[in-house]
Amino acid sequence: MLLFDNDNTLKQHGIEYQKLIALELCLNASPNQQIWIECRGDVANENTSYEIKHHHNEHRLISNSEDAWKTIKNYTENYSATASFDQLVLHTTSSVPVDSIFFEWNKLSAKEKSEKLLSHLPSNTIKLHHDKITAFSKISLNEILKKFSIISEQPKLIQKWVLLKSHSTFTIVPEKYRDIAIQQLHGYITSLSVDNPNEWKIIINDFHRDLRHSLSKFTSERLPFIYTHESELDAESLKINFNFIKKMKDINLKEAELQSAISDYLRAQKTQVKIISATPTSIENLNIYDTDIHKTLKSEKSREAYELTAEEIGTVKAEHLSRKIFFTSTSKPHDQIMGFSDTQKYYRDGRIHHIVEEENFEWAFSKDEL
Repeated sequence: MLLFDNDNTLKQHGIEYQKLIALELCLNASPNQQIWIECRGDVANENTSYEIKHHHNEHRLISNSEDAWKTIKNYTENYSATASFDQLVLHTTSSVPVDSIFFEWNKLSAKEKSEKLLSHLPSNTIKLHHDKITAFSKISLNEILKKFSIISEQPKLIQKWVLLKSHSTFTIVPEKYRDIAIQQLHGYITSLSVDNPNEWKIIINDFHRDLRHSLSKFTSERLPFIYTHESELDAESLKINFNFIKKMKDINLKEAELQSAISDYLRAQKTQVKIISATPTSIENLNIYDTDIHKTLKSEKSREAYELTAEEIGTVKAEHLSRKIFFTSTSKPHDQIMGFSDTQKYYRDGRIHHIVEEENFEWAFSKDEL
């Protein structure tokens, strides 16, 4: 079967992989440190800047590999920034073949590395990078190459996730809940990109406080709710013409309510997938939660139906009562999912919109409901 290229998915996996590397650095960090993502290299701490290269398929770091040449070229173009680091690391899932100039790279001196690079006959794919490197100051290039190392054959995305579950930090968490624990910390890291988009930074003291709070939840009988941040939503999904949005427009709800509803719906969908993936046995409790929401919606509508006659269907009064049902249903205190703590309001509201999307409920009145 021929499939469409999905570069966006692969790029997203690259970002998710970076966040896992950042999470690992956070777990191993000492107090008072900081970790940066996408602003001092792909991932960095005070001493080391990492360029992260993730490949789903088998990939080799050959002599003409753009991964390596582009990384070195970027270091020359940002020399003043790289000068502040003790180490510059290319972290890659690729293997390095014996005939590559990058084979056993870390055993070479800066002079030997420089000679290999400058004497190499480049392919067309790397010629631009090669030309910029050869034109760069030889003294400064040597300073970069003294610090530059390659860590190859690193675990891929899923393997890295599995390895993180074995980290000593998670020994207090029952093994079957470690996926949820990592998802919580992964979500915490994601949220920081929204808090300050100009500098995606993790302050380790804050991370440790959140870590203690997050993991303490797993020592109780109730599982922590798996949060989905708005930053995790796909921009294209926000543009879909959902059925539940049409139903909201039918009762003249404003644009602010429509946008909030789309966000809540998509976040709830993502959270449900995360919960089921981490704890498959929770499906029954999630279904019970949806059933209870549906019953509440029908009860609210049945109560307001007493204020309406058949002749008033489609009138301003009927529209007003439908909006009243909407706002009552989405503003009242929300219940907790059985077996979970700290269920968020967006999940309840998102499941309301899901029920409407599946055409099991709508806000507008019909004559058979009176």
